[in-house]
Amino acid sequence: MEPEKFYRVRGQVFLLYRRGRYREALEAALAAKERFPEKEGEITFWIACLLCRLGDGEGGLKTLQKALERGHWWGEHSLLKDPDLEPIQDRLEFKKLLEVCKKRQQAAQAKAKPELLLLTPKRKREKSPLLIALHWFGGTAQAFASYWEVAEEYGFLVAVPQSSQVVSEEGFGWSDKELAQRELTAHWERLKSEEGVDLNQVILAGASQGGALAIELALVGEPIPALGFIAVVPAIHDPQRLAELAKEAAKRGVTGLVITGEHDHFRSAAQAFSAQAQEAGLKCELQVVPQLGHDFPDDFPSRLGDGLRFLLSEEGPHED
Repeated sequence: MEPEKFYRVRGQVFLLYRRGRYREALEAALAAKERFPEKEGEITFWIACLLCRLGDGEGGLKTLQKALERGHWWGEHSLLKDPDLEPIQDRLEFKKLLEVCKKRQQAAQAKAKPELLLLTPKRKREKSPLLIALHWFGGTAQAFASYWEVAEEYGFLVAVPQSSQVVSEEGFGWSDKELAQRELTAHWERLKSEEGVDLNQVILAGASQGGALAIELALVGEPIPALGFIAVVPAIHDPQRLAELAKEAAKRGVTGLVITGEHDHFRSAAQAFSAQAQEAGLKCELQVVPQLGHDFPDDFPSRLGDGLRFLLSEEGPHED
């Protein structure tokens, strides 16, 4: 499976959902299930949510039950907090399904450990700059790395950490920030020992939940002393709190690039953070991509290349 193609389809389903076009979203999800059988567990959850939205709670529950019988499961947080599932959350059958999922999640968590995937630079230099890319909620290092491969062409060592926090049958997240910081500190200690890495040219990057975390870590400057950040559709929940960190970060010369989508549900928060950070003296470029939802833009490789040059050389990225 090509991860970019799957996430592109996911973005299309979610965009239809946000526009209230539930029937069309369901049709797209059913087609995606046929096209990406290896993502059956995740897509089944979309289908169940959409059926409930369309008034077919019984169909939604049966969809989850059948997938559960095939070995799939979903995170406790998703099952209990998703408002789409409210019509079935009080059902006894749903509660039984939840208990099975909790046991499977606990078993997966017991085996989980932090991982670090490295992509070596294709342009050799004496010292290579370092790009650390944090996956989004429900992501993996392997799938997420493909978005950042172009950085290898610019001579970067690309490090893609994978959290140990299990959130779905094949996905991880960064919700426990203290644990995330401990794991990233350990990765940083390992990266500092890598030969040929320029520790004075480190960029933190990420998408969605990972994008918001990358911004925060870059602004704080610990444990990773990054010179800047690239955040794609960052899931910012408190832009003012982040912006308050920008003043001190600006004194250290930190710069940033925020890429959000016209239809991203976190767009307003990304815009608010960028504006407040700029007022605090931080050089922060904001790009709002037309027609984009909560996803990577199609032209991300070129935007990434421009962004890397911007952060390393102070040359501004291309204008939209």
